[in-house]
Amino acid sequence: MSKQTKNTKYLMKSKTNKAKELALLKDKLPNSKVVVFTSFSKAGEKGLSVSQMTALKKLLRSSNSEYFVIKKTLIDLAIKDKRYDGLDIYGMDGSIGLVLGDNDVYKIAKDVYEFSKKNSSLHFWGAVTDGKFLGLDAFLEIAKMPSRETLIVRLLGMMKYPLTGLYVVLSETAKQRVANSSS
Repeated sequence: MSKQTKNTKYLMKSKTNKAKELALLKDKLPNSKVVVFTSFSKAGEKGLSVSQMTALKKLLRSSNSEYFVIKKTLIDLAIKDKRYDGLDIYGMDGSIGLVLGDNDVYKIAKDVYEFSKKNSSLHFWGAVTDGKFLGLDAFLEIAKMPSRETLIVRLLGMMKYPLTGLYVVLSETAKQRVANSSS
């Protein structure tokens, strides 16, 4: 057996392993609030290293999510009955990875997006959330949204501004009345 054949032998998964992966994916997909479709390695490009992949998986665990590397045919079989408009598994270039999360969709999207800014090999194709496929632009819009805390601070600032303005006007009016009544 040549070295090439020997290495290929170890890369091929058995039907049993593929069946287990498919069953796992079919089990996890319905329970996921978000499924992000990524590409971690495209033809002709250097993909994510083992250490980068480990860092990504660790990051996702902190937000109660998982990263799976599964063949396109298995993904297609797992989502066949879902029929998401605009989702074309075979149209996605490179090796596909799935982020499955059952927690805060915005946090997961933001975490994966921030990771991709530091690791240019990670690309996005879109995401499924609330039973609908969101293309790349819609997914990036969610990922780039400010955090919940930032939005709350902005809201409080916007609510405080008119009250501060009213306070200044009333304060100046009171000072003028005091000045006018003492003259």
